[in-house]
Amino acid sequence: MDVLRTVANFVFGMECLGCGTSSERLDPWLCPACAAELARESCSPKFPNEDAFCLFPMRPLTRRLVHALKYRNIPGLASYMVRRSSAVRHGLVGQELTMLAQPLYFVPVPLHHARYRERGYNQAELLAAALATATDGKVCRWLKRKSFIVSQTKLSKEERELNVAGAFEAARLRKCPERGSVVVVDDVFTTGATTSACLAAFGDDFPIPLKVCTLLYDEPSTAVADFAADIRADWDVFRRKTRD
Repeated sequence: MDVLRTVANFVFGMECLGCGTSSERLDPWLCPACAAELARESCSPKFPNEDAFCLFPMRPLTRRLVHALKYRNIPGLASYMVRRSSAVRHGLVGQELTMLAQPLYFVPVPLHHARYRERGYNQAELLAAALATATDGKVCRWLKRKSFIVSQTKLSKEERELNVAGAFEAARLRKCPERGSVVVVDDVFTTGATTSACLAAFGDDFPIPLKVCTLLYDEPSTAVADFAADIRADWDVFRRKTRD
């Protein structure tokens, strides 16, 4: 175990992603104190509406982790956070998922190809894969993005809805599933505009239930702060690339 920890610290660095302090006791990304804080936050999942489940609330720690997932090229954080969430630890989200009609089809919100080239992966796909592994579900790429949309974080609820209206379309399935549940997966739920647009793409006559599961729930009132954090993260990525 000590050998694995040493290798992880060498590969990923010895700085906690939560508090930024140096530690030789990372797991491999959080120090014991931040790991314990994440465990506490996992006990507070959010349910924005009857069809949406969010694994963690948006807090300073979880915000730093999702930004590291999206902007610091650490895709392993997707499975790391899912494994430590109430979807896995017999918590409320896990209970909700268990009560849905089985099997579960996890459908990631698609990333525009320009953003995919920039990032190298779609964090929603990674989250969907981790959820599928935890629940014996399946990952299904049944949505396509038709247009590029600007960042949602600085927009009002009405502007968000207009921004994503018609941005997605459902793939043409050779055979629609006759049983089970579709769970659309994304990283952050704020007003629900993006995931609602995804659900709408399936149409009113889709034969099985449609639900939503996201990693974080962000109160709409904090969206401006998140926008500023996103801008800083983008700028940090740009500076690293120009230095290289």
